[in-house]
Amino acid sequence: MWLLQFLLLLLSLIALHAGHAHYTSGDVVYHTLPHFWTGVGFCPAGEINHNGISESLESPAMQLNLRQIAALPVGAITHIRIHWLLELVEFLEYSTDGVPRYDYEKFDKFVDLLQELHLSPVLEFMGNPGHVFTANPERNWFLWEHFVKSIINHQLARHGAARLSSWRFETWNEPDLRSYNRINFTAASYLEYVQAVRRGLSKAGGRRKSKRQQQLYRALRGPAGLFKAEERHPLCWQLLEVCNQQLAKCPIDILTYHRKGHDGTATEILNGSLALLSKVYHDYPQLQQLPVANDEADPIAGWSTPRHFQADVRYAATLMSTVMLHWHAKLAGGVMDQLESISHDNAFLSYHPHEFNQRTLLAHFRMNETQPPHSQFIQKPVYAALGMLAKLGTRAADLELVNMDSKHSVQVMRSISGNGVAQYMATIFLSPEQAGPQLTAYHHKYTLNMSIANESAFITELLVPHSTDPVHVWQQAGSPAYPNATLREAMRRAQTPRLYETGPIWQYNSELVVNSASLPLPWVMLLRVCSAAWPKLKRPQQLEIVEVTQREVFISWSEQPRSTQCLKSYEVWFRERAGSDWLQISQGWHLPYPSFQYAPGLNGSVNGFYKVRGVDVFNESSAFSQIVEYLEL
Repeated sequence: MWLLQFLLLLLSLIALHAGHAHYTSGDVVYHTLPHFWTGVGFCPAGEINHNGISESLESPAMQLNLRQIAALPVGAITHIRIHWLLELVEFLEYSTDGVPRYDYEKFDKFVDLLQELHLSPVLEFMGNPGHVFTANPERNWFLWEHFVKSIINHQLARHGAARLSSWRFETWNEPDLRSYNRINFTAASYLEYVQAVRRGLSKAGGRRKSKRQQQLYRALRGPAGLFKAEERHPLCWQLLEVCNQQLAKCPIDILTYHRKGHDGTATEILNGSLALLSKVYHDYPQLQQLPVANDEADPIAGWSTPRHFQADVRYAATLMSTVMLHWHAKLAGGVMDQLESISHDNAFLSYHPHEFNQRTLLAHFRMNETQPPHSQFIQKPVYAALGMLAKLGTRAADLELVNMDSKHSVQVMRSISGNGVAQYMATIFLSPEQAGPQLTAYHHKYTLNMSIANESAFITELLVPHSTDPVHVWQQAGSPAYPNATLREAMRRAQTPRLYETGPIWQYNSELVVNSASLPLPWVMLLRVCSAAWPKLKRPQQLEIVEVTQREVFISWSEQPRSTQCLKSYEVWFRERAGSDWLQISQGWHLPYPSFQYAPGLNGSVNGFYKVRGVDVFNESSAFSQIVEYLEL
């Protein structure tokens, strides 16, 4: 039984004036909120060559992993950074002029999948197809420029400039590490490489001259370095020195670096960035003009090292806190003023016996006892956290801390969208991981400001230990390597945020009362409030049904922007044959995200027709998606 009881104290609706909010604690100003946390990444398993990377990225397990990652609310994940992606390009031969010729078939196929999933690649110019670059080191100034220009021109011809405008381009990942520096960069050859990449991008995409050419200009990110001691990591530091001497000729446009935590906390991640950027700006003051990005803003290094906190709500809370602390630091100015983005290196495939405990978004079970073997995925709370963050509005207030006891605080991040009668508000409340033994109930008085011409409605969703921890369900069942269908369904029922309460708000001074005293720590709450004039739900798009295994399918669909902020849940409907009755196969499920895994059991069938619709906080339904027929082969 759901015993957790939340109390939201004195949530009062009053008129919004002059575009900013008035809270009981004083005036709070909203700032434009770029959703700067929507990148993920991973390194494929296997040998680092064309065959090894192809086998890894083309595997059914990886393809389903990517489909699941993409099946979050619109805008939750926009970019994916994959090491060695260019190893999918195959070297064919040299022309009579000594110019390499490449086959892009496998690269194109994978890029097309990302496009289908609405994921934009962060394309690292990192690879050595056919050993071209190690075989011809004296010609790398030309070979890299040609390679980059060829790739971009090829993709421009296939996808067009508008589509490529969402891509990101970056230099070689962590070039100072031997494990990555597989083409033996020296100080001179590394600078030559970066300049060649910049020339290739510029010649393929236009130069910074006319306004039209500026629109085609493709920014280069780099050096994607760890920036440890200068004597140990000379390549990245040397590039900063060159850029500082003459910024106008600096080949990179966005300074990227990697700073993870040491103890698994969000504070350590931010402190690492603050320390690094303070040193960079002190030693290379001209670089303060460049945007900066932390490509790998993770709680602790070593994705595959199993850690218990990465299995449950604690990792979700850490990722949310990382976003909130970086937002606070960005608003505070100083060295984080130019923060462009942070990314999370957590799109890996976990493996037995650490299905939940590795740094991943999904728990991966390799079901080797079926014929043929297949993969099952369970969404971890950190996956749900990214979905909750996607619901934040277009403007946000600074982070607010509300004391729970003398040493521990709840983090509060308020956001809004719209104006006039059409308004939307989303607030995230994040508890500490632990608090003192004399903890009092979380009672926070605040005022929510929205101009409301008529009725509004609210919804609250929770992430809490055990209740929204699939790993807890798995452990209670003995942690089997091959969870059966009944256990998998039980885990999936715990994998989404828990719907706590939803309903109408009819008056300006309505109050919602909540009590958080009985909630185990850490917990996360997302509160959303919508005015009736906010844009209504639109019909789901691009309904896809893919096979998981016999009599089991993964169903996903696309959301339309500015349409789903007020979504309560989705409904998935099925009928086995034309003329038979439609059945709501998601009855009893809370589906706040655009996917559903359907396994009707031994006596059921997945063959038939499917359609999906959304239901909003006013209990109004969208139009159904197009009907899609699925036939199991």
